[in-house]
Amino acid sequence: MTTTKITTRWNTICTVGYTGPVSRDQDQRAHGGVTHCEARRTRAGRLQGRKINTNGRHEEVGEPFDLTGDQLDRWQRISEEA
Repeated sequence: MTTTKITTRWNTICTVGYTGPVSRDQDQRAHGGVTHCEARRTRAGRLQGRKINTNGRHEEVGEPFDLTGDQLDRWQRISEEA
């Protein structure tokens, strides 16, 4: 399995089909396309994830959440299968 180096900048790990809203401030115009799953490290070294819905013109950026190593591995496997 190829491992993506996780830095303090958001990095897209995988892209999946749209699965639903990702933000409290939904943008319906961004729904129906794809969802990008992104990861980064905080300055303290913790993993964070977020999802971004996009349809090519509009984006809905989700709130950051604590990301486990298992979730990151799952996203990386999805990326390899694509």
